[in-house]
Amino acid sequence: MQTNIPTNTQGRIHSIESFGTVDGPGVRFVIFLQGCPMRCAFCHNPDSWNAQGGEKVGSKAVVADILRYRNFIQKGGVTLSGGEPLMQPEFCAETFRLLRQKGVHTALDTS
Repeated sequence: MQTNIPTNTQGRIHSIESFGTVDGPGVRFVIFLQGCPMRCAFCHNPDSWNAQGGEKVGSKAVVADILRYRNFIQKGGVTLSGGEPLMQPEFCAETFRLLRQKGVHTALDTS
């Protein structure tokens, strides 16, 4: 049985931190995704709330960008944060699948 797995899912990215040290173990490449329904009073990224904002990027392009930093994050990995990353579940799943194929550790920071 063959499943239909997406190959370049589009996601909306608020911002990127290429050398994060507080969003998981080790040095991490942190992607802050756009969109969040929570509206927390002390949110660090209230400009990420609008689900239609940010830059629209394909998972393959994101992974290619991340792999350029592989030497720096080899003892850490990649964290998807937000906003609320699970508002873009297909993008998260596809990005994680591609990263894990390359042996990169992944983490999800969700509300």
